[in-house]
Amino acid sequence: MIANFFNKTKPINFLVLSFLLFLVYTISTIYFFSGEISIAYFIKKGFYLFLAVLMLFIFDFIIRKNTLTNDNSFALYFYILFYSFFPLSFENTDILIANFFLLLAFRKIYSLRTPFNTREKIFDSAFCICIASMFYDWSFLYLILLYASIFLFHKNSRKNTFIPIVGFFTPIFLLYIYLLATDKLYIFGNFWQLEYSLSFGNYLQKSYLYPIIFITIFTIFTIFPTTKKSFFSKQDFKSTWAVLMFQIVLSLIVALISLIKNGSELNFLFIPLSILFANYLQDVEKRWLKEIILYLFIIVYLIIYLI
Repeated sequence: MIANFFNKTKPINFLVLSFLLFLVYTISTIYFFSGEISIAYFIKKGFYLFLAVLMLFIFDFIIRKNTLTNDNSFALYFYILFYSFFPLSFENTDILIANFFLLLAFRKIYSLRTPFNTREKIFDSAFCICIASMFYDWSFLYLILLYASIFLFHKNSRKNTFIPIVGFFTPIFLLYIYLLATDKLYIFGNFWQLEYSLSFGNYLQKSYLYPIIFITIFTIFTIFPTTKKSFFSKQDFKSTWAVLMFQIVLSLIVALISLIKNGSELNFLFIPLSILFANYLQDVEKRWLKEIILYLFIIVYLIIYLI
């Protein structure tokens, strides 16, 4: 039933998924509530919910515009349930906003497969990556993904390889000028501290360990058949799939070196893994197996909250 519903992209799907996101967000907000209820509190939470729905909309646009999956809503379904697995992703403001700007960058990066406005896309993506790094330092590593995309999509002219540097340093220059003009230059030194941690003790807690093990197993189970299939696809999709694999590896590195280890750092993996899982699920021919996989994600979500 649920597999049949999400098997095609329809306007009702997005409404249902938006409600599901609202439900997950509300439950996590109530579950982790601390402090006093006030108008400012509702405004802040309302803004974060709006940002989450907007990200869902942009993600859906990226998928359909670049044909990252077939005509279905599986990727959005997995994307929302990843948030339910790690509800503190809604609470970490800096990582949430950083992912919003990275999503804008990914929109441009994946569209490099087309021959139109290449230089503008490269500049815009580097610009967004820089803004993301102002909220979460290690976001600057996605410049590597941008350069990988330039080469994989065969856009590696001399000018194109120089544009990301210009795009990345443009907001830094503007920020420096603004802080200098407002006599707040001391703030500039607080950016790009690049603190890291390789301590994973928090992941041993059941609320983190179970979903991480589940996602890891499912990733290993899905990555090989989908990648094998990409070898027999057109060159355009091969390059796109290579970018996606590169994004998964890079996102894993960004998450693992994060100073924060409460699940919110795994937010960087939500987008590429959602696309990976959707590509696997859409090729599953047995409907009953699709249903089991989709319901299994909901069961894991319920187990997390029971823990």
